[in-house]
Amino acid sequence: MSPRARADLPDMRPSPRRFFATILLGCAATAILTFCSRHDGTSERRDPSPTAKRVELPRDDGPHESSLLEWWYWAGHLRTDGGRRFGFHLVFFEARPLGVPFRVTHFAIADLQEGRFRFRVERERRPATGPRTGIELAHGDLSARAAAGKHLLAGRVEDFRLDLELAETRPPVLHHENGFIAYAFGGHAYYYSRTRMEARGVLRVSGQELPVSGSAWFDHQWGDMGRVFDQGWDWFGLHLDDGRDIMVFRMRVAGEERLRGGTRVPADGPAVRLSTDEIAIEPEETWKSPHTGCVYPRRWRIRARGEEFVLAPLLEDQEIPTSVPVYWEGMAEVSGAATGAAFIELNGYCR
Repeated sequence: MSPRARADLPDMRPSPRRFFATILLGCAATAILTFCSRHDGTSERRDPSPTAKRVELPRDDGPHESSLLEWWYWAGHLRTDGGRRFGFHLVFFEARPLGVPFRVTHFAIADLQEGRFRFRVERERRPATGPRTGIELAHGDLSARAAAGKHLLAGRVEDFRLDLELAETRPPVLHHENGFIAYAFGGHAYYYSRTRMEARGVLRVSGQELPVSGSAWFDHQWGDMGRVFDQGWDWFGLHLDDGRDIMVFRMRVAGEERLRGGTRVPADGPAVRLSTDEIAIEPEETWKSPHTGCVYPRRWRIRARGEEFVLAPLLEDQEIPTSVPVYWEGMAEVSGAATGAAFIELNGYCR
C-alpha cells in the first residue's frame, strides 16, 4: 500500500473484531467464513497446550507454528552526528488461522526536524518459511535477521531507507516472570523483550546518507491473542536517561481498564515484575486524527513503584491508518521522576 495513500484505505475505522477477516484477504471465502464464525477465542490452530511454559532463548526467537498469532517488533530513537532526530518502527505480524500462514509487515519513519511521519504496509498470504530457531524475516525489501547477538534491520518508505545494526546491551527480559500470561477474558500469550539495544547504521533521506545512532526496543509475542484484539490496549516502553527501562501496559474492555502490568529493568541487575497495585496509567488531553477522525489520548501520567512519569508525543501525527486495526505508534519524551525517551502504542480507539 502506498504510504499515506488515503484513497487506498478502505473502511478507515474498522472494528478490531474484523482483524483476522481483514488480514485473510486473498484466502478462500469459505475459509474466511469458517474462521470468522469461530472468532470467540477458539481456533483450529491454537496452541494445543496453553499452559505456563517458560520462554527459552534462543529457541523461542524463531516462529511458533502452533500459535494463532505472532509478532516481532522493533522501535527506536535515532540521532545524526549533528543532532537531527528520527524514530522508526518495524513489525512483522504472522497469523496462522486454519493452517494458512499470512504476514502483514509495517515500517515507519518519523522525522522530527521536518515534522514528517511516513509508513508502509505490506501483506503476503504465504511467507517464506524461515529457520525454526533464530530471527530470519523478510518481506520484499523489509527485513530483520539476528546473528552473533546482533539484529540487522533494513527498510524503505518513500524517500527514507534505513539500514541498522542493533547490539544487545543487557539480558533479555521475560515478562510476567516466566514469559507467559493467561488473559482472564480469554486467550494467552508468551512475551519477552530485549529492552535496550544499541543502534548504529545509516539512514538515507532523499539520497543523502546520514550516519545515525541511538537505542531500540525489541518485543516478541505469540499465542492465542485473538481476543486481545477485541479489547484495545495501551503500551509504553521507556528508556530512562539513568539507564533504567520500564514497560507498562493496560488492556481495556468497552473503554474500561481490565488488566494492567509491567516490568522494571534496572541499569544493572535483574528485571522486576510490577504488580497491578504498583502501577497507575492515566490519560491526559486528546488528539484527533485528521485522517480517520479517531481521538487518542496524547499525554499520559504513569506511576510505577512510587515514581511518577509524564509522557508526551514528540510528533502528534504518528497514526497507522491501515485496514488491520488502526492504531497510533510513536516517539514520546519522558519527564517527571526521571527524563528519557519512550515509544507508545495505542490500539482500540478507532472502531
